[in-house]
Amino acid sequence: MGTPIFAVNASANGKLNLKTTQQAFGEKLYTYSIVDAIADRNVLPFKVDYVSTMREAENIEDKKVNDIDRERALLAPERIANIVQYIIEHFDQKTKRYNIKDCLLVGFNSIFAVSSIEAAKKYYAEFKKQLANLPSEKRLKIALIYSFGVNEEELDGVIDENSEDTSGLDRNSRDFLESAISDYNAMFNTMYDTSSDKFQNYYKDVSERVKNREIDILLVVNMFLTGFDATTLNTLWVNKNLRYRGLLQAYSCTNRILNSVKTFGNIVCFRNLEQATNEAIALFSDKEASGIVLLKTYSDYYYGYKDGDKKVRGYKDLVEELFDKYPIGKPIIGEQAKKIS
Repeated sequence: MGTPIFAVNASANGKLNLKTTQQAFGEKLYTYSIVDAIADRNVLPFKVDYVSTMREAENIEDKKVNDIDRERALLAPERIANIVQYIIEHFDQKTKRYNIKDCLLVGFNSIFAVSSIEAAKKYYAEFKKQLANLPSEKRLKIALIYSFGVNEEELDGVIDENSEDTSGLDRNSRDFLESAISDYNAMFNTMYDTSSDKFQNYYKDVSERVKNREIDILLVVNMFLTGFDATTLNTLWVNKNLRYRGLLQAYSCTNRILNSVKTFGNIVCFRNLEQATNEAIALFSDKEASGIVLLKTYSDYYYGYKDGDKKVRGYKDLVEELFDKYPIGKPIIGEQAKKIS
């Protein structure tokens, strides 16, 4: 039981005769898709926001230049600073935390997924820099975890990391992680490091603190994006390329049911993953499933939208009709009232 692998998203690595789930296990006995799970109220739908951080090339020649400079631009200090600022400014809104009469009510927490260890180091440093300028009561609790270098060309955008081993890290990456764990130790009065046994315990401790809402943002490359189940987590900030199974599994860490306040999994994309999102949903359910799996935008609900050939009226139109039929200040005369009179 799990997310299947089809021919379109099968990895080129591994045994050639075991690429897909069907090749490995034979014909499927039963299909239970995310659409079924949402209908049965076993999981929540997603609300996906796309935050533009780069101008997309419009013609072929521009695209060639864009591809050359894209990775460099994605790690530009200005872009990193803007994304970190956006996350800090929108954190309470996205995770449903509110300050009422100077009393901060506990909401949910989040994961921030980035494309590489180099990106993770740069974002962690920027978070430390910007949070240091805030009052202590407004500083978010950030934790960083990674284990080894990843290949951005991996088809799904997510590969499993060995949570027990940091031996594959280069010296600079291991030293940086050691420093981040020292920050964690100071924050939670713990004694972890990157040695094998202590790193394994660090991984377990991070997992528990995320589930207990003691960590506000967990900064990762691949860890915690597949199979991690925390009902208190409602937001995934995405700044890496995700596709197919990897995308759906990463999104699904946000949509576990908890209470009446948590009504959807919140996805905030800093890359243009709209086509990849639609393709993943279509692959693992059907082409019409996005209307069930994905919530509409605020603008759609407010002004209305088209669902195929059907026009769905928005809140604005419905309210205007209500005021037109039943003006404020005038009594509503129903059929029963007319009979009595």
